Amino acid sequence: MAIRDILIYPGDEATLRQKSALVKKLDASIKGLIADLKETLLVKPGAGLSAPQIGVFLRAAAVRFGQDEGEMGEPKVFINPQIVKRGPLVKGFDGCLSLPNVCTWDTLRPAWIVFTAKDENWRTVRLKVEGIDARLIDHEVDHLDGKLFLDLLRPGAKLYLATKDEKGEDKLVQINRMPGE
Repeated sequence: MAIRDILIYPGDEATLRQKSALVKKLDASIKGLIADLKETLLVKPGAGLSAPQIGVFLRAAAVRFGQDEGEMGEPKVFINPQIVKRGPLVKGFDGCLSLPNVCTWDTLRPAWIVFTAKDENWRTVRLKVEGIDARLIDHEVDHLDGKLFLDLLRPGAKLYLATKDEKGEDKLVQINRMPGE
């Protein structure tokens, strides 16, 4: 188990845009990947982390459900997730560990989704998730397909940078372009 470095946009954009391959079996290397995803997610300020964000191009992601209830749960890993049903698109929050301190409330994602996957014990699961948990799964599946939340922004969408004010308190500042571009 190891805490892994996360690829950062825009410097790692070409790498982040690679599509991930299906995981064919649960072996020692996949068990190590599962542990690394969970351990890394626990120490980062996010709710989800996909394997490509740590430079591993396999279809696996760790998520922490429960934000709508006010507290994120322990990381769960889903292998080869596939969205099989989607609810209506709604505008809402998106942020990403690969785009640190950048967020929006203008991405369209499903209000609910049904997805299938293998869990970390290689059992098939089928789950319906709603609200921010649905946005989270949709976001992580996008990473597995080489997409970033920036790709979902329409003209007029607003991006914000989380920063500190002169008193050291958190604040959001609207930005016109990504830092580092």
